[in-house]
Amino acid sequence: MRDSKSSNFSHIEDIQIVARVLEGNTEAFSLLVQRHHERVYNAVYSLIGDLDEADDLAQEAFLKAFRALNRFRGQSLFSTWLHRIAVNCCLDHLKSRHRRSFVSLDEHRETWDAPRIWAGQPQNADMRVERRELQEILERALDDLSEEYRVTFVLREIEGLTYEEIAELLKCSIGTVKSRLFRGRTKLREILQVQYDNWIEA
Repeated sequence: MRDSKSSNFSHIEDIQIVARVLEGNTEAFSLLVQRHHERVYNAVYSLIGDLDEADDLAQEAFLKAFRALNRFRGQSLFSTWLHRIAVNCCLDHLKSRHRRSFVSLDEHRETWDAPRIWAGQPQNADMRVERRELQEILERALDDLSEEYRVTFVLREIEGLTYEEIAELLKCSIGTVKSRLFRGRTKLREILQVQYDNWIEA
């Protein structure tokens, strides 16, 4: 059975729930977690690529959001504000670890479901194996990008952020974002071509 308190808030807007939390009903924040956990977790995992670390960072993002809730002004959607907190948690984590992370494409947007010509078509076992192999080629190619190119690429192409949002998150100019994205795409095409050629020859 669903929790009766959660049901009481199930049909109201996020900003109204935020107001209830700030009024002292801290338990209402759990509904915000329920509503947005999947998107936050997917965003974190796309940048970090580790299941355990993604879970920890998603929890950290919600904790930071709870502690900073009184600074939420409602000038953007709560989901947008929360997403920025989650991405910042990831960026801080990556900087502290000084490492490149792995990105899995399985749970993300259809734009990464390779190749697109298979979409909606019946697949036999051989086709599924080939499809998975091509996805692994994409994963390895992304893993070979430098951190600044990969993070910019993921934020734009997987998370769908605007140039302005990426620039704000990465604390750089829009021109720098576009430059990194262009160079990242170029490098990714080069890596994919080599890996795909090797796959064909295997």
